[in-house]
Amino acid sequence: MDGRTLLVDGWRGVIGHNWGTRHAERWIWLHGLTDSGDWLDAALGKVKLGRVTTPWVASGALSLGGRRHALGGPGRKVEVHEAPDRCAFLLTGKGLRVRGSVAAPRKDFVGWVYADPDGPEHNTVNCSIADMSVQVERDGGAPLELVVQGGAAYELGMRERDHGMSIQPFPDG
Repeated sequence: MDGRTLLVDGWRGVIGHNWGTRHAERWIWLHGLTDSGDWLDAALGKVKLGRVTTPWVASGALSLGGRRHALGGPGRKVEVHEAPDRCAFLLTGKGLRVRGSVAAPRKDFVGWVYADPDGPEHNTVNCSIADMSVQVERDGGAPLELVVQGGAAYELGMRERDHGMSIQPFPDG
């Protein structure tokens, strides 16, 4: 960068996520990577289909000891209790229940406006230095707990504007 070499070998990170030509009516992105290399990455959404909005649907994965487990999908149980600065969740996969929470102080979030191509807007709040705790129940396996202190990501996209979070003054769309 500007003639400097910046070594990033060994840095933690994510590739990213995209939603397509429209945003979901409401969405959540969760990401946490432990010191041991286990991780959770999930996208949850409520999708508007005409005048009906679906319940929460999830798609994601949990990696334990290098083995990846799919979470969410059609017919899988999902529970969500969210607020702009925290979320409690239950995600399920084949023989797996993942119950967790993610939170951070409001001062650690950044907010912005996302616009859909046809005009409607969402307020989005994101924190990439959140705390996450995840309890994993596996059929035939001992329960596990994964903890990420100050390094998890939580993003909430919503229509509301009365959430009390600061929104950056940069237009989108």
